[in-house]
Amino acid sequence: MQHVSIVVAKDRLPNLLAYAGSTRLFHLTEVKVDKLPEGSERYEVGDLLTKASIIRNRVVTLISALRIGDIPPLNLKTPLDNLQELARFLDDETLRIERSIRQIEDSRGKIEAEKEEAWELSRFLSGLENVGVSLDALAGSGFLTSLSGEAAPESISSVQRELDQKTSGNLIFAITSTSEKSQTFLAIFPDNFREDAKRVIGALGAKLSPPWTDLPSDPKKAKETVDLRLSQLESKSRKLEEDERRLAKDEGARIKGLAILSEIFDARTKALAYLSSTQATVLMQAWIPERSIKDIEMELSRACDGLATVYAEKEINPHNRPGEGPAKETDPAPPTLVKAPVWTRPLQSVIDNFGNPGYNETNPLLFMIVTFPVMYGLMFGDFGEGPLILLLGLFLWRTKKKGKSLGDFFQPFVNGAELIVMLGIGITIFGLIFGDFFGFDSSTIFGFRPIFSPLEGEVSVGNVTVPRYMVFTLAFGVFHLLFGMSLGVYNLIRRSEWKEAFFGPFCWAWFYAAGVFVIAQIALAGFKFSIALQNPLYLPLVLAPLVLSAWKEGGMHAMELFIQSISNTFSYLRIWALNLADFYVKFAIFLALGGPAITPFSLLGAALGNLLVMILEGLIVFVQDLRLHWVEWFGKFYEGTGIPFSPYHEPPTWTVTLNG
Repeated sequence: MQHVSIVVAKDRLPNLLAYAGSTRLFHLTEVKVDKLPEGSERYEVGDLLTKASIIRNRVVTLISALRIGDIPPLNLKTPLDNLQELARFLDDETLRIERSIRQIEDSRGKIEAEKEEAWELSRFLSGLENVGVSLDALAGSGFLTSLSGEAAPESISSVQRELDQKTSGNLIFAITSTSEKSQTFLAIFPDNFREDAKRVIGALGAKLSPPWTDLPSDPKKAKETVDLRLSQLESKSRKLEEDERRLAKDEGARIKGLAILSEIFDARTKALAYLSSTQATVLMQAWIPERSIKDIEMELSRACDGLATVYAEKEINPHNRPGEGPAKETDPAPPTLVKAPVWTRPLQSVIDNFGNPGYNETNPLLFMIVTFPVMYGLMFGDFGEGPLILLLGLFLWRTKKKGKSLGDFFQPFVNGAELIVMLGIGITIFGLIFGDFFGFDSSTIFGFRPIFSPLEGEVSVGNVTVPRYMVFTLAFGVFHLLFGMSLGVYNLIRRSEWKEAFFGPFCWAWFYAAGVFVIAQIALAGFKFSIALQNPLYLPLVLAPLVLSAWKEGGMHAMELFIQSISNTFSYLRIWALNLADFYVKFAIFLALGGPAITPFSLLGAALGNLLVMILEGLIVFVQDLRLHWVEWFGKFYEGTGIPFSPYHEPPTWTVTLNG
């Protein structure tokens, strides 16, 4: 990476940002105060940043409110070269559409309130009709009065209590709708209490809606009148839905165009916070890939009509190569531009979640392409379930390629489709090796013996016999940890930190390998610990690296190496344990429903067991696979303290126009 300064004429700044946004090769850095040229000052973008955030949220709300799908954006002629004018344009356009939506929403709210009121009144009239009581008889004289209104939730009980007192208990009161800030109610009572009721409701701060009037005395006819009103309200509601769909159709493409413009406005406003300017020029600083400098210089000059110049900074990279001088504390640290094939990006994101790789440490990606699916397969091998997971991964990968979404819950699985494909391959391969087909032995179903069965075979260690697969997982863990320590030595040697490499990971690998060798000799001798004393080289071979490490790093560090070596090794036994759990969970449910006899119920049990394992244990195995890499393995060589390369970018649209 090369740190560069770019000086551009002020009126060509939009061209510079458009070019930088389209190439995605500029990692912007803030111009330090002591680097500001004479007569220059920082951009003041506080108000613009606020406007950009608000406008973008408003446009997103418009898209959500009108449920606008995948439609091409409208090419809007906008003042992209003037952010103040662009902000005004976006605000005006958004406000115009918001008003149309607000009118529809207000009308819908009124209609819904009237519908709730009508439903309550219709139910009341149905009750009167069933008992044969007329409105006149209930009211004493004239027909009943209904008052509907809106009040704060904490005031509703007071409204009901006061109305009940003023109407001498002749009150029917119902809550028709509830929101966060208010509740709508319907009050029905004899007509002669109307004025007193109005005064009570007004005094308590409730808002009144127009009352129902001129209802016939006959409850049946009154209900028909109310039902007719409900039908009319339903028609109005459907018309509002048509109006909303029409608005979405008419304005959808324009709103999508506004969304793109709001993203550009937001990106450019944030970029200004990194820049400084004089009366005529702007200074930008950024990290760019060193191999692209020449091309960027030429293309940027064309894009800005020759009014932009790129200067390579002379500051020393703090992650210096061997032979370079020491870095200055004030030198900026370069971001890490990770070069990885597209299909490995989900796995790289797993690494990045631990920490981004620095330039002088080994990126674990190349090795994890093998070890991650291998460990997953060792814990979860099944050549019946494996192809299903592989097909699921291919389906998710196809969905991802088409740019479709399966909802917020499933989207992480879509984003990690390539990793799921890799895990499916690992499960299938080790399922064939283990002879596991949906929990059944391959010799029973297909007639061929497994190459290596985790459930069979024992190893005699002295007078003790242990499962063969348990020994295999321990051996696998030893190899994996030693490989991690070797990478730790390599990283430090790359940085010319020879002493740190020797007294750190080299001594640890020495102690670990020697310790494993001596323990293996003791175990093979029937756990006779005296064997370690019979050979005069055994104890010095093990203790020497610990003593060297303690001398250089301190006794507590040596003790930590000793404890971690034991705990990290035994952590790999989870591979053996989860492999057993995978088989026995499937087999237990199969037996619970009638197995080993093949019946419809036992086959159902086998299906349920496999489904349970694929969903629950599949996730558990993933977490344990992640842990073995992050905790046990990364701790030997990988720090992940690199700065992620975050290039300035804008939506690749018709708005990005380059001159020349």
